Amino acid sequence: MKKLFALLLAGFGLASCNHQPSPPLATDEVNVLVGNAGYVAATGHAPTTASTEDERVQAHLAYAEHRLRQQPAVGLSPALAQRRARLLDLLHRYWVAGVFPRNYDHPEGRRPCFIDRDGRLCAVGYLVAETAGRPAAERINQAHQYDLIADMRTPVLADWVKTSGLTRAECALIQPTYGTPPPTEAEVKAYAVGSAVWGGVNVMLSAANASQFNRPDAGKGAAYAGVLSGTGQLLTGALRLPNDVRGINWIGGTTYGTERTISYLNIGMGTATLALSAWNLISHRNAAMKNTAVGVVSFPGPEGGSGLSLTRRF
Repeated sequence: MKKLFALLLAGFGLASCNHQPSPPLATDEVNVLVGNAGYVAATGHAPTTASTEDERVQAHLAYAEHRLRQQPAVGLSPALAQRRARLLDLLHRYWVAGVFPRNYDHPEGRRPCFIDRDGRLCAVGYLVAETAGRPAAERINQAHQYDLIADMRTPVLADWVKTSGLTRAECALIQPTYGTPPPTEAEVKAYAVGSAVWGGVNVMLSAANASQFNRPDAGKGAAYAGVLSGTGQLLTGALRLPNDVRGINWIGGTTYGTERTISYLNIGMGTATLALSAWNLISHRNAAMKNTAVGVVSFPGPEGGSGLSLTRRF
């Protein structure tokens, strides 16, 4: 029984060892400088799971625009002051349109995203593209797609900031972070179909293993196959299980609930198959030990002696 628990613990240990994402930049804050202040200012309360991702980003950008317009353009030349005003007008147009990038590659937590794989630009990326050209924004994205403004070292961004009328800190105030979008319905359907097929295989393996308990004459193929298949399904369910950070609502509805249910079923079926298969291996070993005897024998004759004997009944 102890070995069964050890195998189960090893399976869960593999789930945690094989999935060690880097820590999120912000647990659930849309901006690293002011957090969710924009959403609170717009609604009077902190965001909840009913708050859509686009609403949160939009509220933050409106808040950032308002703050920047309130700050006087001290020390700027007339040309830079005019450029700053134009950029704030562009920022207003951007957040009103409400087309924001998605963080496709960091499910472990919120991240900035300069330009996503669908070509959607973040707020700062949009300002760069509108004033310095899309190629300039693409070069920044190539070097720092998921980086904070404070961590960007590319000369393209540094040169743009110098001529923008904005400071780097003000660009950091604008820059939102984004949660990971939920899987599409097609992706969830594929996950469900694959899980159903895998679950059916594991049901057959579990039945085969249950029928072979305490039968030393039975082969161990089903037991080994069940250990591998059960562990795989358990790990798949654990790795696909949405966490609270990923569970933020995006557009009024989400596929996370379905994905979570399928993941729990995978964890349960995988654990059951792994347990039955491990127990079958242990029962094989115990049955084999019962058919094996160790004793002491004496050899007759003038040169006789004694020794150990190993007897195995087949």
